[in-house]
Amino acid sequence: MADAVFPTQATAQTRYISLFGTRTRFVIMVLILLCLTSIWSNILAFNFAVICMDDDDSELSTSLNGTRKTHFTSTQNSLAMSIVAIAALLGNFPIVQLVGMVGIRTVFAGLGILSAVSTLLIPLSIRMGFYYFLAVRFLQGFAFAANFPVIGSFCAKWSYFKQNGLFVSSLVAYVQLSPAITMPASGALCSAFKWPSIFYAHGAVSLLLFVTYALFYRNSPQKHPFVGNVELKKISIGKIAAVDKRALKKVPYGAILKTPAIWAVWVAAIGNFTCVNMMFLFSPVYLSKVLGFPVHSTGITAALPPFLQFCSKLICGAVSDRLTCLPEGIKFRIFNSFAFLGSGTFLCVLAFMGDEHKDYNMIVLGCAAAMLGATTGGFFKAGPVLSKQYSHFVTGNISLGITITMLIVPFFVNALTHNNTQEEWKWVFLITASVMFITNLFFVIFVKGEPCEWTSDSFHRASSVADLERNSVRNPTISTVSHHIEDVPEKL
Repeated sequence: MADAVFPTQATAQTRYISLFGTRTRFVIMVLILLCLTSIWSNILAFNFAVICMDDDDSELSTSLNGTRKTHFTSTQNSLAMSIVAIAALLGNFPIVQLVGMVGIRTVFAGLGILSAVSTLLIPLSIRMGFYYFLAVRFLQGFAFAANFPVIGSFCAKWSYFKQNGLFVSSLVAYVQLSPAITMPASGALCSAFKWPSIFYAHGAVSLLLFVTYALFYRNSPQKHPFVGNVELKKISIGKIAAVDKRALKKVPYGAILKTPAIWAVWVAAIGNFTCVNMMFLFSPVYLSKVLGFPVHSTGITAALPPFLQFCSKLICGAVSDRLTCLPEGIKFRIFNSFAFLGSGTFLCVLAFMGDEHKDYNMIVLGCAAAMLGATTGGFFKAGPVLSKQYSHFVTGNISLGITITMLIVPFFVNALTHNNTQEEWKWVFLITASVMFITNLFFVIFVKGEPCEWTSDSFHRASSVADLERNSVRNPTISTVSHHIEDVPEKL
């Protein structure tokens, strides 16, 4: 009876563990997926809201040209997207450093709440003026810089090595899950209410998710009250335990940047996100302006390609883990080539189609998106496998691919599509396909299948010895310590 009212620490721990059994890591994975999705959805909401604004005749400007208050020019649309990329680029390195120092619980929670608040402020900022709006978009972009470092850090600490592909594929699928949710939800909100409701709904959901995350997440499985010994032992398999925490925080930047296989991952990210940003930032425009889908159905139609890609990512990630008959390096090349070459081929087909049969165009665009889902067995999985405990840095810098292309893609798409005709969009599709073919070739040549040398215990011991020997020049009493370290057995 006493335990029921005032349970001991051991009794409370047992109750916590029994709640999710040995599956706490999956619950946390789903929560983080929803948080990642929310941050990206907050950014994407603007792309549909613009269409909703243009369709709203109720708010007319008092300016001399008689344009709508909420109407954005082509240049302003490009700036609104590019400012997000600039902010994410500026935030990338300091956020990666913060994640390495204090973990993702505090960093991700704080930036997620920043994204939520800035999204709630967008309607007000638009009415105050364009530069106020850009300032709020900058905050959204800065918060977005945390997404890929969070994926890398979480997978490195929480994933069981046999489920690494599943974890990576599930979390990076936020890129597709966001538009799959945001487009139809925004369409419904636009029809039922007006464009400000799109931002209010996204901001409120985001705030709820990140408060939940801040309360529930822990930076390591050992510190989580819901994780028992059975699950902890499974997660610990393959993790490096002998390396000092200070050594883990000392990221070997020089060695990483000299590794061609890591550059192969980053270059492939540029090819992937050139296509992703072209599809998901501009598919509402292509569907409504070129193919002529009505606004109320554009949201549902635009959600189809990302939804297909989301499903494809989950399937390919699981298949990659279970395909044990092939070496990892071969699997990386097969999955990445299937994704890039397949998607690029469908984009080439779409380029030479007319706009008379819009349903066929939609099917081909959906196929191009679905093929790209196989990247979860390609460069997305290669990043954590190659970098292991430094995945927060290597996978985190995959975000440079999405931000650099987010900066470039709006300008080249808008420059080529002044009149939004199928003939103009042909060149957008062909250029995107060409980038994918070239970046995949680079990836196939330079990627490898085993963890890099700088992830091993021996590398860190050698590095520690080198540091001690350098220090011994200044302090001779340290020199004897280095000789003892050299004698430490490999299995420690």
